[in-house]
Amino acid sequence: MKLPVQLEKLHQVADAAAIKFKTSADMVFEPCGLILEMIQIEEQYWCTPTNVVPFASTGGDGVHYSYLKDFVSTNGTLPIIMTLPSADENNVVIAESFEEFFNLGYYVGWYSLEQLVYQEEQAIDYFIKPDEEHRDDAESRLEYMREALQMRPVPPQMARLAKLREQYFDLLLIPELPE
Repeated sequence: MKLPVQLEKLHQVADAAAIKFKTSADMVFEPCGLILEMIQIEEQYWCTPTNVVPFASTGGDGVHYSYLKDFVSTNGTLPIIMTLPSADENNVVIAESFEEFFNLGYYVGWYSLEQLVYQEEQAIDYFIKPDEEHRDDAESRLEYMREALQMRPVPPQMARLAKLREQYFDLLLIPELPE
């Protein structure tokens, strides 16, 4: 399967960053909450929609990110889904494109995006500025990504997430709950 252009670019950035930071390409952005899945995940979670392609995880509680498979768009959109196996709300349309998804992590990375489901107000506040307690390795890798991907700060907003849900959620093929 051919990767979307922006995801291919992320993999190229990860390859170069892995050399710089002396680690593997799939784990180079782990301090930022983005573990790249270099091959398609064979074992998906029970709540992962069947029509998405997982591309990264946070490394915590099974939270992972996917894009909508076989989605045809004339304007470059490719909805990004955050799946949270431990939450009551298991799937959230988090961005309309890889660019928007990258920009969500501009200040603090992606690890805490799941808090939008658990503690939305605190999460919104957390993503609008750098975290003073952010580890140096996370900050240096985020800085590398900001430059390489030409990211800009676009903090999450609940109104935006509601709009994305309205536009794309019904396209997700979510498996039945296991018995």
